[in-house]
Amino acid sequence: MNSNFASSQSTSQEMAAFNYKSWREGFILSVLRIALIFGIGLMLFNWQTTPSSDRILFAGLLTALALVTLLPAPYFLRAIVLLLMVFIVGANSILDWGPWLDGSVFFITCVALTSLLFDNRVDIFVLAASMVIVATVAIYQQLGIYHLTAPNLPVTTRTDWIFYIVDYSIPSAILIIAIGQFKEAFARVVSQMQSALQSLNDERSRLESRVQERTEELNSQTIQLQISTNVARTVAEIQDIPTLIETVTQLTSEQFSYYHVGLYILDEQKKIAFLQAASSAAGKQLVGQGFRVEPDRRNAINLVIQQNRPIISSDVEGENFIRDANFPLTRSQMILPLTVRGNVIGILDLHSDQPRAFSVQDAEILKTLSDLVAISFDNARLINETKNLINQLEINTSFQARKTWSKLTSRYKPAYQYTPAGVRPIFTADRKDNADGLHVPLILYGQNIGTIKLIRKGGIAAWSERERVLVEKIADQVALALENSRLVDEAQKSSLRDQMIANISTRVRETLDVESVIRTAATELRRVFDLKEAEISIGTNQAEAAPVKKRTSTLRLK
Repeated sequence: MNSNFASSQSTSQEMAAFNYKSWREGFILSVLRIALIFGIGLMLFNWQTTPSSDRILFAGLLTALALVTLLPAPYFLRAIVLLLMVFIVGANSILDWGPWLDGSVFFITCVALTSLLFDNRVDIFVLAASMVIVATVAIYQQLGIYHLTAPNLPVTTRTDWIFYIVDYSIPSAILIIAIGQFKEAFARVVSQMQSALQSLNDERSRLESRVQERTEELNSQTIQLQISTNVARTVAEIQDIPTLIETVTQLTSEQFSYYHVGLYILDEQKKIAFLQAASSAAGKQLVGQGFRVEPDRRNAINLVIQQNRPIISSDVEGENFIRDANFPLTRSQMILPLTVRGNVIGILDLHSDQPRAFSVQDAEILKTLSDLVAISFDNARLINETKNLINQLEINTSFQARKTWSKLTSRYKPAYQYTPAGVRPIFTADRKDNADGLHVPLILYGQNIGTIKLIRKGGIAAWSERERVLVEKIADQVALALENSRLVDEAQKSSLRDQMIANISTRVRETLDVESVIRTAATELRRVFDLKEAEISIGTNQAEAAPVKKRTSTLRLK
């Protein structure tokens, strides 16, 4: 495809460079070579029959023809020599043979060559000159002043000369008109062709320029996409929010060559934007001063928040560009919303000291970057909230574990000791622990719920680090097993309570009589809790305070 384009481009340039004058120079050189070859051949062929005067004439003409053909010569000189040679040969033929030979052919040839080789109607002058010579010879011959030199010629009359002149002048005139029209049409076609080719060249130049501009835009967009990807990848790995927003502003400023980049975060009402990080020194001072943007319709930041779309401005817009006193070097500004799930959570403010530094394509690419930054910011926020929640849950779990095991061990403190006779429980409350052996705490949710004490045989007191780690892992599993056992025990007790409640509820609901219900309930309570006495009372004893006297019923079981 490239080779075809280069070939067509070369052909177009050659056609566009076509020149009629250049063509005539090549044409006359070819005619001179042909005339030289045929002239030498004819002279050699007719040398014996040619008079000596004609030999000298033809030799001189061929010599001049050879000089202008073989040696470098200007176009005008070559054309004059060629035309003079043809004209002289024709005139010589008229002088020798009159109207009875081929002199008219040479005159017609001379007129045709003049039309092709010269402009400004030189061909008409040559035709007139030839007619003058023929007429002069005819008049002199008819008056007897001049006699034709060729032998055995018929008697030449005035009519012969008139028909001779008419016979060659009419074709000559026709050739002059035809060649002139051909030259005009050819020149017009060449002009149109050159104009069309020039238009094609101009269009090709414009297309090449547009292709180059588009290629540069694509390269710029590709670079911006790569930079955006690198910034997003770096930001995505950061989970600390202050570090994240500071990194975003610094990387964006450095990678895109913006002299100021600011990042605003909205409050809960989505009205006030607080400047949280900036890349320039002036921006950092504003961050330290707690700079914020209040709701204002004239402020571009509020427009971005309300419309959730980027806004681009430049100082070339004149009155539409609002200068910020805090950033006097700004000549172009682009404000991007930080959007998560359709909600604007912040603003990315970009400033450049170059005019028209931002385009619509830049806004599309940087909008993608701002969305990725917003997602990273929201993810970091959710991760921090999750970590805080997990910490609270761990604290609550630890507190609950300490409370539960403190309550459990306050009733009894079970301990087990391995002896040569086997494992036996120890319930002595005043048991004393010595510092001998290895002591490993039983840790559950950060709380110490017990201790493992190990003593070696033979009084060996040293324990290696590997053994200590192994015992600690075993202690962790023991603590988890104890917790699981406690949970199972609580689940069983809860199941028993639920079953007991269900049984009592079932028996109580077996009858609709009030007395029977009370009796059944009291009986079941006494039995389940192994009570000495169970009493159920319904009604109230303050009958005098009520407008209607209520019935009081009491059932006591012993």
